[in-house]
Amino acid sequence: MEIKILKVGDIVEGKVVEVTDNTILIDVKYFTEARMHIDNYDPSLDTFANVVKEGDTVKGRIQKITEEPPLILMSRLPIIKKENFNLIVDLVESKEEVDAKVKKVAEKGILLDYLGYEVFLPFTLLDYELIEEKAKLKGKVLKINIIEASRRGRFTRIIGSRKEIFERERKEAYEQRMEERQQELDSINTGDILTGTIDKLEKHAANVRFENIVGLLRISQVSHYRIDKLEDVLTEGQEVQVKVIKKEGNRLDLSMKALVPTPFEEFAANNKVGDEVTGKVVQKLPFGLIVEVAQDVRGLLHKNEYSWNPNDNFDSHVNIDDEITLAIIRLDLKSEKIGLSKRQLEDNPWKNVTFKRGDIVSAEITDVKDSGLEVLVDGINGFIPANEALRENANQISAYFSVGDKIDQALVTEANHKNWNLRLSIVKVLEKKDRETFEKYLESEEENSGQTIGDLIGEDLKE
Repeated sequence: MEIKILKVGDIVEGKVVEVTDNTILIDVKYFTEARMHIDNYDPSLDTFANVVKEGDTVKGRIQKITEEPPLILMSRLPIIKKENFNLIVDLVESKEEVDAKVKKVAEKGILLDYLGYEVFLPFTLLDYELIEEKAKLKGKVLKINIIEASRRGRFTRIIGSRKEIFERERKEAYEQRMEERQQELDSINTGDILTGTIDKLEKHAANVRFENIVGLLRISQVSHYRIDKLEDVLTEGQEVQVKVIKKEGNRLDLSMKALVPTPFEEFAANNKVGDEVTGKVVQKLPFGLIVEVAQDVRGLLHKNEYSWNPNDNFDSHVNIDDEITLAIIRLDLKSEKIGLSKRQLEDNPWKNVTFKRGDIVSAEITDVKDSGLEVLVDGINGFIPANEALRENANQISAYFSVGDKIDQALVTEANHKNWNLRLSIVKVLEKKDRETFEKYLESEEENSGQTIGDLIGEDLKE
């Protein structure tokens, strides 16, 4: 048998002649078999069982030789480490990605372990997101590229990088987002109703985020009512339901108010022609008053609808912001117009008037003025001029009449339904009586014996 001369550091190969749980004996053709303990075979193993068997060939480095007692110790680790370094060198060319475990976070980068070697990865070649979480990196496994591997004596220099990895991942993620964004955008049409989240609030608009795309919600499309600040009605993170009112290219214009009734529609749903409403005068125009009957809902009280009395100048004693109660006489949903009336809530005293010019009526005095008497005839306001109330002393009318006095007979001199003009005369009643008396005695003049007409009238007046 050939006996080799061995020394520490030699690389030898031999057959396994005995296997125990943590040691194997190897025939290296020397004065005794070499021993290899399991931690020098593979530190990750607990036992040789089912890993090495008798007859297997094992290669290793001589670590120790003693003659008394005879002992040879071998280790695979130096060989494995050298092979591993060669693998690492090959990775520089192949650019293959490998998994390495973070051992330490240093001042300028992180130190990783790969195949038993220390790899330095500077922060400049690490993802920004990982730099932000560098305090939590120790113990984590990262995918890296080996971009430099060199040896000088016992010292090695191995540099790792994630630049190509995170740039590729970012590009792939971006392309994926773009594809998903386009798919989502293609599935949306004008008129669709969507649910999204307020992503950002700006001065005049809000960004609404859906799954992969963002739409624009302008301040004018949030509510039918005026909004001064978006922050007053919306908050970031709030879930909102919106309608797509315009789709142009990649842009979506959105509306919240399109999903709720307009102020006019809401008003029309709760009111109808004939209903009474209370509103506030907001504007005076030559042809009538603009009245706000609900928030942002306005109607017209035309001057013809002020009163049944055409002489009633209602707007002369109504001020802006005054509240008035009116009747709805027109409600046009299509044109959003409301017609209002004050006179519809009032009685028209002239509707049942039957007397006419020349009729004799009774009246009650409601006011005494120097110009004449204001009176009430069957609910109608009338006027008796002073010279039609007294034949003499017309300038002293207050000495003869008082408010509340009843006038049994007054002659209607004008009864204009259209202009609500009723004028009367007491004097003409007296004159009519005088004329009738005169005519009565004139007809019987021939039958009177020796009496003059004046005498007869005088006697009749005395009666």
